[in-house]
Amino acid sequence: MLYEFDKTVLLPEIDNQLDQTIKSFSTHDLSGLANSSLMNRVDSKFLLPVSSLIQVLNACNSSYSLLMINGISIFQYDNIYFDNTELHFYNNHHNRKLNRHKVRHRHYADVGTSYLEVKFKNNKGRTIKNRCLADKDANRALSDNYAFLQDNGIDVSSKLIPSQACSYRRISLANDARKERLTLDLNINFASKLKQAKPQDNYTLSDFYIAELKQEKLDRQSPFYRLMREISVRPIGFSKYCMGQSLTNNKHIKSNRFKMNLMKLKKGA
Repeated sequence: MLYEFDKTVLLPEIDNQLDQTIKSFSTHDLSGLANSSLMNRVDSKFLLPVSSLIQVLNACNSSYSLLMINGISIFQYDNIYFDNTELHFYNNHHNRKLNRHKVRHRHYADVGTSYLEVKFKNNKGRTIKNRCLADKDANRALSDNYAFLQDNGIDVSSKLIPSQACSYRRISLANDARKERLTLDLNINFASKLKQAKPQDNYTLSDFYIAELKQEKLDRQSPFYRLMREISVRPIGFSKYCMGQSLTNNKHIKSNRFKMNLMKLKKGA
């Protein structure tokens, strides 16, 4: 069993407000997004204190609709990232290598589907994601889909192993007319899967959430981008995989590139 997450609600002070706030949104389902699949996109990420969540959602209400599937609007995501024993994908990102990959297994717990995904960041700053339906078991999903990995630039001769587990609750918003999606990831929990990891090698972002604006092309006139300017929050580089590895394996890997983010997270909101 690769998923070993604490599903405890970590936001007791805002959960009641959150339920009421999201009920005020207009909604869409996956079939209602004609322009916003965005498998080839530009990402802008923002690290925000949990205390701002209700304020931010209220400010987004008039510009974004809320994804709802079978009455569910806050979704549980369970991810397993793969790397080799030398952490090739992690080090490529840390060393600012262009045209880099990441491989992950994603399980959508609320709808029961799983995908094996390859994310490619090209030298133009675009994120290109390809995925295939896969087994719920992450190791089996990997071994069953070597052809898919090879077709998407992954050298399967270098054995991939589970290197990190990451779970979170996600609120998904969209402005289809502007061809953009906005995700808010809460209760992010990282757990190392490397051999040197100890049982305590996990970390939960209890004070922060990650907002990610996904656009066809960078548009700083986006309602959310303008909102972030108004509350003086700048976009940051924040790879969940790299930050999770840095937070749970900081004695074993280099992480100086992420020092500012690490200091902020450990200091708290």
